[in-house]
This record gives sequence, structure tokens and C-alpha cells, in this order.
Amino acid sequence: MTLGNKNIETNYSSAKYSWLKSGGVINNLYKVYKKNDLYNLFSRNEIKSKPLLVIGNLSNTLIKDEGFKGTGIKLLGDFANVQINYDHMLVGAAVLDNYLSKFCFQNNISGYEFLFTIPGSIGGNIFMNAGCYNQEIKDKLISIIFFDIYHNKIYERDIKELNFDYRKGFQKSNTIILYGKFKITKGNQHSIKNLMKEYENIRNKTQPQKANCCGSIFKNPTNQSAWKLIKSSIDESFYNGPIKLSKIHSNFFENEPNISANSIELFISKIQKRVRDKHNITLEKELRIID
Repeated sequence: MTLGNKNIETNYSSAKYSWLKSGGVINNLYKVYKKNDLYNLFSRNEIKSKPLLVIGNLSNTLIKDEGFKGTGIKLLGDFANVQINYDHMLVGAAVLDNYLSKFCFQNNISGYEFLFTIPGSIGGNIFMNAGCYNQEIKDKLISIIFFDIYHNKIYERDIKELNFDYRKGFQKSNTIILYGKFKITKGNQHSIKNLMKEYENIRNKTQPQKANCCGSIFKNPTNQSAWKLIKSSIDESFYNGPIKLSKIHSNFFENEPNISANSIELFISKIQKRVRDKHNITLEKELRIID
């Protein structure tokens, strides 16, 4: 069996779908709907020998202007479902964080309210151990199910075997996160809804809305806030122009659409230099930039 035409998209525009509305093309994007699609695709040596890029909601990934010429993967179909079992939820990597939060509300499952304000997908969430409001995805995970492209096999690893850390999740090379198994804690639907609203209100007051934005640009250094370091290091020019920071939150962009991805990367480097010169701290990017 081989992948059909519906599975392959050439010259996929990341700028069209990216939250930053910027980025180069993916030369060949393979849309994967079920496990057999993966087995068929990675049985081909010319596919598995190329660099691998898995995209989700493109909320935290920027592809440089030159584009990506390796093997691009986007999970759909079976990987966009949530299944409740007696002791866990099986959540596909393509499920959006916001959707899972609302799904849990509808099923009286608490602990996932914080996902309501995160724009990514579960796969990306697991990849970077995303979180907010003093919560991280690792706290909810039981195990991860992933595909190994070299062995053309699916494996499962318990969260206790993995070294998750701040903004560092499951980042094993040459693998594709397929599912997460998540804890189930029953809760009161009214309380769940109120907490979702509380988090949404906090976000609306502290982060830019209706802007071309990727979420936080930089990780917070230990015992520091990236936005405070940025705000104290830059001048007013960083808040103006086609590539600019948000005056509401200095660790967020408010760009015009169709800006050069390479220009955004250069702008990020200028911010890093200002902070390094002022505070002797090198900010680490939370935004993933792909060559």
C-alpha cells in the first residue's frame, strides 16, 4: 500500500496557517490520518533519511524564509480524537489544547482548565511541556505513545521514565508523538467552568488579543520574568513598526502579517543582545525556529 494524493501537499504555506502569519513553505507535507499511513510512509528509505518536522497548530513554530525541504508531517484523523477509558484519557496529538479543556468540562473532568488558554495542540504541548498558571502538562500525563521512524514501530513510555523539565518535554530525535495517556480526576462542572473563565479573563487582561502572536517568545530564566528583563532593556522603537513587541506584554509579538521570518529571527536576536548587555542574561527562545 502507498499513500494517496490526499496525503501529500506540496509547497505548504506555513505563513497561511501560522499564528504569526509568517514563515516559509514546507516542500512536502504528508498528512497522516492513521497508523498505517506512518508505516507505509517510513518504509521508504528516501523519506526516513530526510530531516523530520512535525507540525501541529503552528502556534509556536516559525519556518525560515528558505522553507523546509525535509519530511513534513501533520497528524489528522485518528490522532484528533479523545477517548475516555476507565482509568485514563487517550488523547491524540492533533487534538487542540482548547478542545481538550472543553471536552473535560463537558465530561466533569477537572485539572485541564489551564489548557483553555493555550493555542497549541496536545502533541506540541507534550513536546515542549507547555503550561501556565503554575501547571504543566507533565503533571497530567501517565504515558506517551510515539512512532520511531527508524524502527518503523510504535512505543509507549511512562512519564516517570522521561526527564520533563520547564519547557522541555518529549523531544527524542526521529520520533513522532501520537497520543498521550492522561489522568482522570472527576470534578464539579460549575467549578470547572468558573476556573476556565478566570484563566480566560487573566489572559485577556495580560496578553494581546487579535494579534499575529506566537505566545511567549522567550522562556523565563530561573527566578526571573522574561518580559520584565525585556521591558527594562529596550527602547520605544521595539514597540513600533511591522515587527514589534506588545505594549501589553513585552514577551509577545504584535506583528503585521506576511513579515519575513528571517526578519523576525533578526529582531529576536536584537532583543537577546539588549537583555544580555543590560542584565548579562541570555534569553532562550520558546519560539521554535526551523531552518
